Amino acid sequence: MERKNLTLFFFLLLISGLLVFLDKKRIIRKPKEVLEKPILKTEEKIYGLKIWGEEQLGPIFRGKVLEKEAGRLQGELQRLAVEQNQLSSCLEENERLRKLLGAPLPPKWKFLPAKVAGVGEKIRIDKGEKDGVKKGMIVVSENILVGRVVEISEESSLLETPFTPKVSLPVVVKRAGGKGIQARGILRPVGGSLILSEVLQSEDIQKGDLVVSGGDENWPADLLIGQISDVLPKSAEVYQKARVKPLLEYDKLRIVFVVINK
Repeated sequence: MERKNLTLFFFLLLISGLLVFLDKKRIIRKPKEVLEKPILKTEEKIYGLKIWGEEQLGPIFRGKVLEKEAGRLQGELQRLAVEQNQLSSCLEENERLRKLLGAPLPPKWKFLPAKVAGVGEKIRIDKGEKDGVKKGMIVVSENILVGRVVEISEESSLLETPFTPKVSLPVVVKRAGGKGIQARGILRPVGGSLILSEVLQSEDIQKGDLVVSGGDENWPADLLIGQISDVLPKSAEVYQKARVKPLLEYDKLRIVFVVINK
């Protein structure tokens, strides 16, 4: 029905234009007087179809305009989202750097901010050889150990972390608010958890104790790693074990700092 009306609309519009032209040329004056009533009816019909055309076709054309405007606004929204994300990253980096500078780290250490580009068994960062990064460099977040550079390219680096398979990290256990070392042990990833092992049965470790890097095997000393969440039941073995909760969510890291000078 709409298609039929549309065809009739354009046909009558053509006829109307032709009649207007002939009328101006005074060619149809006499016939016009005779046919005035039918012409009036035709004009009414044309006007009615004009109104119908505006009602039916107007939303289509307006829809196209609105669609175009919506596309423009969507593009503007995406641009603002990118700018907001960049600003958020800068603010996060500045906040972490501020905290880092207030952390109890050696004053001679210098730091290179880096963005985390990927997280798996190892963490990839967006700083590499061209930025002065070298194998063995330590990476931190505030005063918490993130990992150590083990692979490097011109543009990026890979870090092993306490969760990287086969990593054995010498650590010490300290009591929050206390002085001295409670125990020594080795921290290893086991089944998605961190397990503190090789702790002598005679040493006192408790839930809530801090686990800190011990400074052996090319790892720095005194960097926080986690807290003991559960001391496993003692057995007849020489050593006792404990489960350690990391202080960082490694899979949610965005900004870290490479220690480029120690």
